[in-house]
Amino acid sequence: MAKLSEIGRLLARRGLLLDQVGDDTELTAMSPAERAAAGTLVCVDDAEFCQSVCDANPGAVITSESLKSRFRSSLIVSSNVKLAHAVVRAEFFDYNVRESEWGKRHPSAVIHESAQVAPSAMIGPGVVVGRAAVVGDNAVLMANAVVEHDAIIGDDTVVHAGVFVGHECSVGRRVILKPGCVIGAEGFGFIQDENKKSHRIPQLGTVVIEDDVVVGANCTIDRATYLETRISSGCKIDALCHMGHNVFLGQDCIIVAQTGIAGSTRFGNRVIATGQTGTLDHKMVADDVILVHRCGVTEDIREPGVYATTPPQPFVDYRRNIATFRKLYELRKRLQKLEKIVTTRGK
Repeated sequence: MAKLSEIGRLLARRGLLLDQVGDDTELTAMSPAERAAAGTLVCVDDAEFCQSVCDANPGAVITSESLKSRFRSSLIVSSNVKLAHAVVRAEFFDYNVRESEWGKRHPSAVIHESAQVAPSAMIGPGVVVGRAAVVGDNAVLMANAVVEHDAIIGDDTVVHAGVFVGHECSVGRRVILKPGCVIGAEGFGFIQDENKKSHRIPQLGTVVIEDDVVVGANCTIDRATYLETRISSGCKIDALCHMGHNVFLGQDCIIVAQTGIAGSTRFGNRVIATGQTGTLDHKMVADDVILVHRCGVTEDIREPGVYATTPPQPFVDYRRNIATFRKLYELRKRLQKLEKIVTTRGK
């Protein structure tokens, strides 16, 4: 629940407020444009929804300068409606993970006497916190989360149910680790002898996750062989992704579901890897690269741009090649016809 004036002040601080019009309405929830209702806040940046939202007469609307004249209700006019939607929803209408039915600290939690757990942290049932581990202010450890010895969980970080954070790993502030994540399992390190038998190479490095990172459900981020696997600040990782040992992700990367990044690969800043992207080990991807259409990174990508397929090629070339590929049968028939003409003339 929030008043329109509170929302306006938030958007003003974020540089997203252009104007605020109408009563200081108290808003009970946010609704999608298709389900607008009295007392709710609705974000509209598409003219298609203007009439239906007007008919529903919601409590208030966040909209753009070009659409504001279409509404009769209280308004906030924003320079970026989609971003305003995200900011407002996160601040005022998010699910509150700190309102737990289990209270502040469940008696079934096992916390080592040497662990430093902030009094403001919330500890759910079945949680294990190991020797000399640190859990910061306002952190949340949900049911059956495991934080091994000497690991660090930063302030305001949320560790969902069933997450494992391995020994000596470091998780920054305002991080979200979604259910089933495994942070700091041993990396996949083996060497084969002359008989093709595999021998384990102990992986004794760590994982460092910087501030404001989100790691999706059932992701795995392996610890390094010697030094560290690092996920830099602002990265967002979708569900079911894997980061191998010694991987480095630069700031604000977006890694979409079922992507696998092999060991010692380095991504620059703001790299986007769309669904089912894969890389070989020890590859480098430059800043501001976008990998699409199940791109397989088999060689370094040193220039920003959009790349697709395996081996990766610029998206413009990829589209041209795909267009040609679709005509291969027709081109083959034409070639056969020309060969026949040439053969006949040769006789």
